[in-house]
Amino acid sequence: MLNVSFLRISISSLLLFISPFLLLSQNKVEEIENLVNYCHEKGILNGTLLVAEKGEIIYHKSLGLADFDNNIPLTENTPLCLASITKQFTAMGIMILEHQGKIEYSDSLKKLFPEFPTYMHDITVRQLLQHTSGLKRTHYEYSDSLINDNIYENIKKSVDDKLLFTPNSDLRYSNSAFVISAMIIEKVSGETYESFLKQHIFDPLGMTRTFVYKAEDQKRKDIAIAFDGFGNKDDYNIFTYGSAGIYSTPEDLFRWCQSFTTDKIIPSSSKKEAFEPAVSNDGKLLEYKIRNNTWSYGLGLAIYRDSLEGVVGHSGAYGGFFNLLMKDMKNDTEVILLTNNGRLLPLFDFGYAIQDILRNKPYTLPKTSIDLAIREKCFDDLDKGIEYYHHLKKNDPNKYNFGNEHELNRLGYAFLQKERFDDAITIFKLLISEFPKAYNPYDSLGEGYYMNKQYKLSIKFYKKSLALNPENSNAEKMISKIKAEMKK
Repeated sequence: MLNVSFLRISISSLLLFISPFLLLSQNKVEEIENLVNYCHEKGILNGTLLVAEKGEIIYHKSLGLADFDNNIPLTENTPLCLASITKQFTAMGIMILEHQGKIEYSDSLKKLFPEFPTYMHDITVRQLLQHTSGLKRTHYEYSDSLINDNIYENIKKSVDDKLLFTPNSDLRYSNSAFVISAMIIEKVSGETYESFLKQHIFDPLGMTRTFVYKAEDQKRKDIAIAFDGFGNKDDYNIFTYGSAGIYSTPEDLFRWCQSFTTDKIIPSSSKKEAFEPAVSNDGKLLEYKIRNNTWSYGLGLAIYRDSLEGVVGHSGAYGGFFNLLMKDMKNDTEVILLTNNGRLLPLFDFGYAIQDILRNKPYTLPKTSIDLAIREKCFDDLDKGIEYYHHLKKNDPNKYNFGNEHELNRLGYAFLQKERFDDAITIFKLLISEFPKAYNPYDSLGEGYYMNKQYKLSIKFYKKSLALNPENSNAEKMISKIKAEMKK
């Protein structure tokens, strides 16, 4: 006969030894699973997510495909392109050299690369890593097979360029700064960027599925290929490194995040530099905004402000790769998401939702792509598609991502790719009506008119884009190009 009273006592005693953290984590896992499934079912999430708490992985799952053309599933071990998440590894490479006494953060480019134009000479290593150098975003056009040597030559030839601002007076994102930082690693260490990171970071941390992408890696079958969310390949196609160029998995990145507070690679006391936000010469905290989010910047790391104070990390986007790494230094959590199917997912909204779950707060479901919702209707009948857009905005404004200009911009470019130039122009006009103060919609409309050989209108809208953003080098180049073509 079963002794029920004894059983009750035994279960009660057992429950005393079950960690409250374990019970809370189980509830969090259920909420994370609900969120992930919702996004996947809506067609906006294809990737691998890892969530960790107190040094333990509590959620790790891959959804969708690594290669849509060949129907190859994505797994937790599939490396994906990190894009700009690479920057924190470049920064650590410099930090290692600084710890070895081979370089100082105050070293200038004049000292390291005296052959560079004089306008760059006073920029310091620290300013490169904090986006406070004043360098423009890039010194190159994205093209197949682009390598660092091309950028090195472009920089040497840029004698007529000038800085966007006096170094350390402002913060402006620059990919060129991190390509130069990779050049510094190679020059100072005497090793290739790849071998230096492998020897000093990847191997010591056991990051066995992490590597710097090279031309021969194009033939690999075990890595993810990126698509645009609509069945078109949109893969990583350049061979620069420093700003981007590393492939990895969330589990390897978890090992990397765990090293932030340990003495692995370099002493933790030396790593504190990375988490200190950039400050101007007059003591002003330098920040930047993307839509409603505010960040400072350390050494290769974004530092969250506002409601996520204490979180550091980075996002990464190239082609169809769209990624997020968040390390909460206060609460000891990691959120690592790597995706390869376009930018349909509101990346930061998703990240904030996971953070709310981890903090036992109510969270908001990410909005569905409005491009995804209306594209088929627009392709069939543009007028009806636009009518449907306005219907959804009026009747379901909180469900779809109307607040991101990239949605309609991407749709307009889909029409350009199909050489439906008039339809593309119509979408870009709608985009401008929705985001009249943003510079990029005018740039896109300028391109639409250019593709349709309406050169005067093209120049008109490129000029409007340039007026809204004087740093829009693409508009400058296109205006010069069109004027030259009109003279022929």
